[in-house]
Order: sequence, then structure tokens, then C-alpha cells
Amino acid sequence: MEFDVKKIFFPSVGVNLVFNMNTDYPISTSSIIYDADFEKQAITIAQPNVPIPSNTQFEQLHITTLTHINQRRLRIGMHCRPIRLIKNYAMADGSSVKAIEIQYRLPAIETNIRAAFRLQMTTRYTVKAQIAYDGQKYRTPGDFKIKDISFSGLGLVILERKGTRPSPLSTLKPGTKMIMGLALMDRDKPGTIGSFPVQIQVARINMNYSETYTLIGLKIINITREDDEVLNQFIHTAQIEELKRISKKD
Repeated sequence: MEFDVKKIFFPSVGVNLVFNMNTDYPISTSSIIYDADFEKQAITIAQPNVPIPSNTQFEQLHITTLTHINQRRLRIGMHCRPIRLIKNYAMADGSSVKAIEIQYRLPAIETNIRAAFRLQMTTRYTVKAQIAYDGQKYRTPGDFKIKDISFSGLGLVILERKGTRPSPLSTLKPGTKMIMGLALMDRDKPGTIGSFPVQIQVARINMNYSETYTLIGLKIINITREDDEVLNQFIHTAQIEELKRISKKD
């Protein structure tokens, strides 16, 4: 299937730069398209909130975005390379910002970078959750807190002891499977963005996270396609809004 770049990667669209997409540890950062020159196959984007220096080392770089095509939500991406760091890119309102000009290489293809995104919880975007484990139910924020969420899993912060007794969740072992209910929240909108169950598995445990808390990494091992799309859009929107907030602040 061929994709029309002009209808996907145009000014004001939120995008992600993904470093080393095809490795076990891809890294993704959010940005926004400022300008596009389709004849030269060049796109100017905002310098991400964690700036990309000129000496950044990487094997691959892709620019990707979410779009709707034939009633399907797809992530489309292209190989690219940075060709110019811009210190003072002129905006329409007369202000100047830092930007990056990249050159892309066709074709644009459907991409999958599930492990690359990790959204930290903010005052606006939060996730409420409930875990069913060993006949008991544990809820946020009393039993645990969600540190971050990605397309493939979550990071949980758990109090090691409640009173004089250890928290049952702090004794979890890698490989343990559980059911978790998620409620995606946007403070600026009423109700929830989405609410659904997922099956999770303990992937890693960091007992040295702090003196009183344990950090647990969970992998999502079962989620419906519809709920996966809701989660995907929630994380992408939150990243773009956070970038806009930081840009205004700067």
C-alpha cells in the first residue's frame, strides 16, 4: 500500500523521531512539524523537549506519525537523517524557536515501535488502575502508583510495607501474570478517555528503587485491538500536548 506523504506529514502534525527502531532498545522523542518541502524531501520539526545534539550517535532514524486511513488508525514512518540544526527558526507570531531540518527517504510505510514510547504521568494526564491478584484487588493510589506507561507495559511504584506487614505486591516475582483494569484520564476532559482490562506479566523488579518503595516493570501481554488503539492515541496525544506546554514555557 502506497501512502501520500503530503497528506500525512504536513505542518502542525505531531510526530515522533525514533532512534534505532529495529533494535531491542529503540528510543522515541516527540515533536511537531513546522514546515515541509516535499520537492526537496525535507521536513522542519521542533527541537524536542530533550534536545538532540549534533553529535548524537545512532544507526537508524525514522520520523513517524499516527494517521487515519480507510477508517484505520495507522502509524506511518520514513527513514530520515538530520541535515541542519536551527537555533532561531522564525514562527508566524514573530517569535523564534529551536528546530531541526531532516531529509526523509521514501517510501513511507506502516511501522510498529511499541517499545519506544514511555509516558511519565503528569498533572493533566494520569492513569488509574486496579490489579486483581491472588484473590485480592489492589487500587491506585492507595496500594500502588503508576510511574509511567508505554504501548507495551507500565512501571509501578509500590510501598514495600503497609504498617508492620509487607505489601503483597512487593513480593511479586518475575513472570507472574495478573489482570489489570486501566482508566485513562485527561484532567481537561470529563470522565475517562478509555477504560478497559489488560493482562499483564511482571517483567522486572527493582528492590533498590528507594528505601521504602519497589519499582516493578509490567509487560502487557493481552489487549484487544480496539483498546490498544485507545491507549496508543492517549500516549501520543499526551506527548504532543506536553511538548506544546514546554514550548510555550520556553
